[in-house]
Amino acid sequence: MDIDNLLQRNILGGQEYEPLFPEVSCDKTNLGNGNTFDTVRMIKQMVIKYNHQTKEVAKGLQQSSLKETCDRIYWFLYNHIQYKADGMEQMLRSPACTFKQRAEGVDCKTYSIFASCLLANMGIRHYIRQIKQPSFRPDLFTHVYVIVPLNQETGDIKQGYFIIDGTTSTNREPIHTMAHDTEVNLPHFGLNAPKGNRKGFAKKIPIVAKKSTNLPVLLGIGAFLGVLFLKKTN
Repeated sequence: MDIDNLLQRNILGGQEYEPLFPEVSCDKTNLGNGNTFDTVRMIKQMVIKYNHQTKEVAKGLQQSSLKETCDRIYWFLYNHIQYKADGMEQMLRSPACTFKQRAEGVDCKTYSIFASCLLANMGIRHYIRQIKQPSFRPDLFTHVYVIVPLNQETGDIKQGYFIIDGTTSTNREPIHTMAHDTEVNLPHFGLNAPKGNRKGFAKKIPIVAKKSTNLPVLLGIGAFLGVLFLKKTN
């Protein structure tokens, strides 16, 4: 039995979620060649670029506790998106494209992108973990999923973590000989502008104009003082 048949599941319709995603065409873009570390770097870039697509879905999936939230995200991924391993071409789908093609199936990389996008919208710290598995090409990193540290303040995974792996029916961490974690940090921007300035540009003070306007007055004062000085000297 191949991995596609092993990990396939009967997915839910999910029509109620369709309006929450933007319309996309799923056109293919060549992102270049690379190894698994390049793949994780591209996964992170996809999350930064497309996390806004899951903003509305994230609102409905976030729960009162971190564990319940992680469980809910896993439930959503596993029950709404079919599994299918990538071939020679490695597909990194945006969340909207994933949901559009959910019946066709996606692999672990795309599940990780989707989970990471949801967590990013929830403001939850997490990592993309890639692992080497002893049972399958043990010399290579062959699987990727998301881990969420219990300590959200420090992000220290040594204190424990939850996993979100939409590929399996158990959501349990696979046996592995090596792991490499990449934290997903979204860029932050500081903004400031004068109040009421719609365009966001500071108004320029016409310094030159003020000097020109006061020039006759200054000349007049100078002339007056000059006359007084001449009277005193005479």
